[in-house]
Amino acid sequence: MERRDFMKAMACLGLAPLAGTLGSVPASAAETKMWFNTLFHGGDADAMETIVKNIHASNPDLNIDLTQGAWTEYYAQLYNSVVAESAPQIGIVDDFRYESVAEVLYDVQDTPAGNILELMGAKTDDFAQWDISLVGGKALGIPLDQNGFGIYYNKDIFRKAGLDPEKFPQTREEFESACEAIKKIGKLPYHPALSGEPRYIRRAWLALLWSLNEDYIKGDKAAFNTDKGRQSLQYLVDMVQKQGWNRPGTNGTNQFLSGELGMLQNGTWFYLTVEKAKLDYGCSMPPKFFDRQVSWGGYHLIVLPKQPDSDETVAKLQATAKFLKAFLPYYSLWGEMGGAVPLFKAAINDPKLKETQTWKKTLGMFSQAAASGLMQAEPRHPKITDVDLAVEPHVQEAYNGTITVAEALNRAEADVNKVLAGA
Repeated sequence: MERRDFMKAMACLGLAPLAGTLGSVPASAAETKMWFNTLFHGGDADAMETIVKNIHASNPDLNIDLTQGAWTEYYAQLYNSVVAESAPQIGIVDDFRYESVAEVLYDVQDTPAGNILELMGAKTDDFAQWDISLVGGKALGIPLDQNGFGIYYNKDIFRKAGLDPEKFPQTREEFESACEAIKKIGKLPYHPALSGEPRYIRRAWLALLWSLNEDYIKGDKAAFNTDKGRQSLQYLVDMVQKQGWNRPGTNGTNQFLSGELGMLQNGTWFYLTVEKAKLDYGCSMPPKFFDRQVSWGGYHLIVLPKQPDSDETVAKLQATAKFLKAFLPYYSLWGEMGGAVPLFKAAINDPKLKETQTWKKTLGMFSQAAASGLMQAEPRHPKITDVDLAVEPHVQEAYNGTITVAEALNRAEADVNKVLAGA
């Protein structure tokens, strides 16, 4: 099945088509065509497009069809494309979705073309946190980056509110005082959840839950419906329902880019977007809201979806290894443009990266946070995707003020336990 035919079939099944090709380049005489599908949809998408074009410029035999942006159906498409024998040669997965698609990924050290890592001229020791790639002892991906949430703040708004633009609040009390100062000058103080989509509201709550040293799940049971779970979610809800620091149903990213919002919780990937907006901004880790300072975090891994058994597959895997070898020197550019902490050691130690504006504005802070464990990833569980989806509508309803926090967590607990029990 050709890729275009598969995409039509996905649409017939009710799955959203992939985003338009961003990085396709004209065919050459002795080319190898490959499909690279990512879920990036912000500044990191721009970064990946730049890297792919640069690699093609020095490797014209590698014709990379780069598609990006189809976040909402990405994992369903990835899984179904392997079943349909029309999968991309290269993909990207989040660590918290990794195990749910593990069975359709190659062990990168044991593919029909051999050990891709060796063919790349790389070793496991070349990567920071190699263990994140392992599922059942098999390396089902190559670490790309560590990403997570920080708080971007508008320095002009800080100045007008009488706040120090070079000193971000480090405690809950300082943070609340800053919010009230911003509110007094007629600006919106804070948005905890990027564009306001349910997954971002859930992630904002998870960081507060972890700040109280409470678990999300334990084994095959929900662990969040506790006093600490209610306390953390109530604090998030109160930000909009009681304190009036923002409103439900709003897009914090748009508010921030338009200069109306003082502080926005957003990801490492926001760097290039906010730079283009020409705002005078700073970036910090969230303050210590409760018992410890922590933010939601995760990892991206480069993966190789399984292909039909054929000589063509072997040839494309060999070409993939060539592409990934050419990608290694671009880990630094990935950090510079994409804003996430690169997990290739040569990149994170690259003195040229540390001279960039990205490092000075955001990446240095995020790198330090990653090294000190302030960005926490979700539990690794094969059903974590379904757990998240079970939680999100209830947490969103509490955030919107349509049900109480206690009702939200009671319902979420019941739904999560059904998911984990296989019901």
